[in-house]
Amino acid sequence: MNKRNAFSVRWYHSLLFRTPLLFLLLLAVLVLSLTIIMDTVGRPRLEEQSFRMANQVGNTMVAQLGERLAVAETLARALATTGATLPLKTEDHLQIIPRLIDELGPSSYIIGGGVWYDPFAFDPHRERASFFWGRNASGVLEFVADYNDPKGPGYHHEEWYVPGRFLKPGSIFWSKSYVDPHTFVPMVTCTAPIYRHDRFVGVVTVDLKLAGLEAFFDAQAKKMGGYAFAVDRNGKFLSFPDVALTRISNQNRFGRKDIEYILARDLADKRPLFAPLADALDSISNDLLQKAKQSARYDRQVAEVIARDTSEISAAEADLIAAVLQNTTLHSNEGQILLKHFTTPGDLLLQEPCSVAIFHVPNTYWNIVTVTPVSHAMSAATAIYHAVLAALIVCVSAAVIGAFLTLNNMMMRPLARITHQLKNAVDINAEEMLCLDDSFRNEFGTFAYWFNVRTRKLADALEQLRIIRGELEQRVAERTETLAHTNTKLELEVQQRRRAQQFLRRLAMLDPLTDMANRRSFDASLPSFWQRAKQKKKPLAMLLVDMDKFKQFNNAYGYQAGDQCLKKIANTMAECTQGDEVRIARFGGEQFAVILPDSDAEVAQAVAEKIRRQVEALQIPHSGEGISGVVTVSVGVASLLPTKDTHYEHLIAKTNQALYQAKSNGRNQVAVDSHMPG
Repeated sequence: MNKRNAFSVRWYHSLLFRTPLLFLLLLAVLVLSLTIIMDTVGRPRLEEQSFRMANQVGNTMVAQLGERLAVAETLARALATTGATLPLKTEDHLQIIPRLIDELGPSSYIIGGGVWYDPFAFDPHRERASFFWGRNASGVLEFVADYNDPKGPGYHHEEWYVPGRFLKPGSIFWSKSYVDPHTFVPMVTCTAPIYRHDRFVGVVTVDLKLAGLEAFFDAQAKKMGGYAFAVDRNGKFLSFPDVALTRISNQNRFGRKDIEYILARDLADKRPLFAPLADALDSISNDLLQKAKQSARYDRQVAEVIARDTSEISAAEADLIAAVLQNTTLHSNEGQILLKHFTTPGDLLLQEPCSVAIFHVPNTYWNIVTVTPVSHAMSAATAIYHAVLAALIVCVSAAVIGAFLTLNNMMMRPLARITHQLKNAVDINAEEMLCLDDSFRNEFGTFAYWFNVRTRKLADALEQLRIIRGELEQRVAERTETLAHTNTKLELEVQQRRRAQQFLRRLAMLDPLTDMANRRSFDASLPSFWQRAKQKKKPLAMLLVDMDKFKQFNNAYGYQAGDQCLKKIANTMAECTQGDEVRIARFGGEQFAVILPDSDAEVAQAVAEKIRRQVEALQIPHSGEGISGVVTVSVGVASLLPTKDTHYEHLIAKTNQALYQAKSNGRNQVAVDSHMPG
């Protein structure tokens, strides 16, 4: 046997045969593995993602609808805040309320709003006091006074008004959906309470137009190949693709045509294919009601009062409203918008198996329902599955064939040498430079050469990076120090401004000479003292203390002595009227006013006499223009029991009259108003 034959290799042992065979088997295994992985993992996840995208459309609907609702809620709260502080004057309401609605309420969907006062809360002689504006066909607000007509039914028993009595300050309530009898436009009403001095005095309302919801939902539903609609907390439709199925028209007792939406349950009774959706909506409402009844905060009497006060709310609906008003949790997983997700074998409109998702709209207890054909979601997932699988097979096949051609082109030897060099370079210090063997007279030699050039440049760049990093760290440290210094300076300036503002506010309410409350502070505090006395049904007393012959004193001793005299009198009054509830103020010139809560004329007279004696006991000399003696004061006293027929201005007038009497009787004495009760 010659040596050439001794080194011959059979064809089935040759690399020329085994290498292609190996790569062919590898390709088959990879394709099979990809198919199995895509069937077991990829396809289910793609299908899940398709349904998730449909649910995302529902989340988008909730978010966009929530933006419109938030505008109405913000306007309602703004009106409630204004109603709580606005003077109870008709002209102020007619001027400010419509301006606020126009500024905060877009005319495209805010079509009305106003303030509605409880009986006799606005005016003791008016049972009905409402200030409501609605937009006309041109979008301009017009005042509507029909609700104030004594011959009309009024508004205190309306479905949107009665629950307002149970709302806490700052909270809101959404009415059920209804159709305007004049414009046939579907709408809902947002109600917020008005509280004055922690007492309920009425509500504000904002009317939100629902027209356009069908178009909005249709535009969103096209993305998922199905449709969407909305219902309120009672299950009454707010929108539906086929309006003819969900609206009914009746003729009221006045012969006028009334249009309203029906309940989801009513549609299910007529069209059984809609029953699964109605059952799901009923289940959500029942869960809410049952959870509310199990809560310690739930008060059944609230529902009874609501049902009794208005004929527009049934007992069952009153239960649900009471649950909403008492802030019971809508579902067990707080913060989640998706309430239910299920499939149906058929659908009323699409006539095929569908995936149904129910979302809740926060704060309103409305529900948005999306219906997506299962075939639509599955077709998208199947198309993606086939496209991804085909792309993977093509890519894997190309990679395997490319690897085979590369190996077949005799790359192993130079690659092995380079690998060996790299392997031996494992223990080289990171700062040392690795250079490959570039003696090959082919592309590997070129590769090694440029690799070495790149390595050297990287080494230089690494050194430059070290230098730059050090400089940057230094700059950052300097900048941080500068910012810290600037922040400290700004904080000091803010604190100084706050102290200055507090000092100015204090100066504005104090008399600079006596350091007591000035006339402005007195005028601001007297109404609150009067209101508290009225609530407590206790008398409120007032003293007016006037220094006798003060002008002569100034002429005799000078204005500086007069100022010192006023200070001593003020300090003496403070010592004589110690108490948290007593208020002393410089009323003007040489006069001081004293407010005595819960004091009748007898108590007030005793305090006044004490002040007079203590001032006289100061023994301040006074001998100007024929006067020889000491400084004295005259005191006028009055006390009133606040009623609806009296005003704090009466108290000031009576006290001033008493002071005039004390002056007329010879000064240095106390005079009590003789016409006051008790």
